[in-house]
Amino acid sequence: MKFFRARVRLWPLVVIPVVLIAAVVAAGVTGILKPSSFVALFGGGTSTQSSEVVKYVIPQQEVALASLRVEGLERSNSKGELLGIRVPAGDRTKYIVYSFDAKLGIDGSKVAIDAGEGHTYAVSIPTFIFIGHSNEHFEDAIDSNGTLSVLAAEINETEMVNNILSDKKKDKYVANSLQPLKDQSEVFYGAIIKSVDPDANITFTFAE
Repeated sequence: MKFFRARVRLWPLVVIPVVLIAAVVAAGVTGILKPSSFVALFGGGTSTQSSEVVKYVIPQQEVALASLRVEGLERSNSKGELLGIRVPAGDRTKYIVYSFDAKLGIDGSKVAIDAGEGHTYAVSIPTFIFIGHSNEHFEDAIDSNGTLSVLAAEINETEMVNNILSDKKKDKYVANSLQPLKDQSEVFYGAIIKSVDPDANITFTFAE
């Protein structure tokens, strides 16, 4: 029995794919076919995602009236004890040399300016505050320990730094600068009022 046999020409099966590949390569070299076109041809793809958080910065009403350059030495001790008995040779001591810039001032939104008869003005200044600090620099801590310092607890450097910038210290900087802050308040708000009324007679009161 003879089976039906069909003659198939092989050269189109070889030549046509070669021609197509050559055309694609040529298009890529000449720039006609973009890289994205290759992706479309072969079914690939990329996906890009992004996310962001927008935080609005609310304008502050703080008015800086004085700047300080603070330089100091923070010292912390840890006493040595053995079974509740004080052992001086077991003490630990740590020192940190520091410096930073500080700004002192007021909350400008709380300033009250009352115009009286004629050219009189009464200005009420709120409590002075520590506004902020910058350019902080802390030297490497220096240890001065006794020969039996293993009897004393370790000193935490982070706590020392926090103490340098504590609220208590900030209040101290403000308290020590009251007169310059008062003087600068009069200069600052006096200049504003007299720019409007050159003949202004101004009195100031300060919050305790």
